[in-house]
Parts: sequence; structure tokens; C-alpha cells
Amino acid sequence: MFHRFGAVPAALCLLLAASPADAAGPAVDSQVKDLHIAARDELPAPRDPQVLEDGHFCRMQVITPKTAAGRAVAARGWYVTSEVQRAGHTSVGAFSRGGEGTSGTCFIADGNIFVFRGQALAAIVYGDPPEDEYSGGLIGGVAETTLPDRVRITDRTPPDFAQADLRFGTDVIAVVPVAERETFCGRLEVPNLRGKDIPEVRKILAREGWRPAPPEAPEEEGYDAATGYRAEGMPEFETCSGTGYGFCAVNYGHADGARLHVTTVGDEPPTVSAYDVQCGPR
Repeated sequence: MFHRFGAVPAALCLLLAASPADAAGPAVDSQVKDLHIAARDELPAPRDPQVLEDGHFCRMQVITPKTAAGRAVAARGWYVTSEVQRAGHTSVGAFSRGGEGTSGTCFIADGNIFVFRGQALAAIVYGDPPEDEYSGGLIGGVAETTLPDRVRITDRTPPDFAQADLRFGTDVIAVVPVAERETFCGRLEVPNLRGKDIPEVRKILAREGWRPAPPEAPEEEGYDAATGYRAEGMPEFETCSGTGYGFCAVNYGHADGARLHVTTVGDEPPTVSAYDVQCGPR
């Protein structure tokens, strides 16, 4: 079931377009289509914020801020979803309007990333308004990366699709494509697998030294899609959900004992939405 959240005629992108840039602010740049960044030193308030009742799916995205930057954003009337501190900056994901979708989905309509340098606002990342009231925008919040100069911009839907990285340089804050590779466990490089289907992922990982890691005791009661994938020669599938986004848990192992835990969505074929590495013994 979907619930309307109404158009966003006063989306933050329009607010920023009507305001002059902060001449004293940092240099900013966006290399990602439909995502924009503006240097700003004044924290705006949302226009016509939505009241999220208890039980609204978007209420589940709201956190109690732990950083001074996050508390400042919340005090202006925004719903804070996430905070990440990196490279002397605090990035705060926030929104004021959103709609509900399947499987507990919150489609965030006007998500923004407020970037603080120390205690002062330095820049705001924003996207184009959604095409209609049944779909969210590209920005929902921020997440950690293993890279010392980057945080990740995601949409905060259940698959938490990665949209871009926010990179902090010595003289510029830039929105850039998701990093091609990240290092885990201090030594293992993993290429960006997001958006790739499992047949392609298997080939990529094989070149990187990863092999399918079958579950030790697969669930035999009933049937889920993982049973079928294992029968088709993909033993790394552990289990799949039968409804909603069709999530599957898929596992790979490395010779040094590390495990790569992959989450896929959809079918024919499943596509990677997220992954993480569990380090092996040192």
C-alpha cells in the first residue's frame, strides 16, 4: 500500500536556487547526475514539514542525534536519519517529507545532507524533486565507508541503495561516484559490487580470490528461492525472503579466512544491493 505525501513545491533545491552562494564557503563540486551541492553557512528550516504520526514508516527512519551538528539540524525542524563524522566534517542526513511503501519502506521526498566543518555549516547536498508522489528521491542519509576521506549517500529504503560518495579534499567538498574499490580488514580490496547481478559478481570475485561459501546447514523445511539457486549451481545462496524486495543472503569466503556477506534484491537474476566483510583471524 502506498500513501501520498504530496508534491514538494518548496523542495530544498528550489530554496537553494533562490539564495546566493556563500562566497566565503568551501569550494564544492558534484560529478553525479541529479545530485547537487551548494556552499552554505546558514541552516535553513524546512518548508511545510510533514507531521509523522506514530506507526508511519518514515518515523522508523528518524534517530535521536548524537552530534552537535545533528542536534542543530533537528532543532531547525528536520527529521535526522543519520550522522557520520569523517575528515574533520560531520555529515547529517535529514528530511521533512516522505511516503510509505511496501515492506516498511519510507520513500524520502526531500532528503538532504547537511555538511558541517567543526560547528559551522559548510555545504548542503540535495537532489532533484521526485517525479511523483509515489517515489522517493535519491537522498535518504549517509553511511560509513572504509575510506578516510569519504562518506556514502544512500536512499535509506530497505535495500539502502548507494547513490554517490561525498569526498572531502583539502580545498573542496565533492559529490562523486561510489568508490570503485574499498579496503576491508586492512588488507583485502573489494571492488564495488552494487547494482551487479550475481553471475557477473561471481566472475569478479573469483578474480579477486573469493569463492562461494555454502551455508553449513541450509534450511530444508519448506522452500525459498535460495534452494532453487543452490540447485542451479550457486551454493553461496543461504536464504531468501519470499515477499517484498526478495532479499537473499549470499556468502563468499577468502583464503585468509575472511567472509564476504552479500545482500541481493529481486530475481532473474538477483542484483547486489549491499555487502560487508567479516575479517578472518590475524
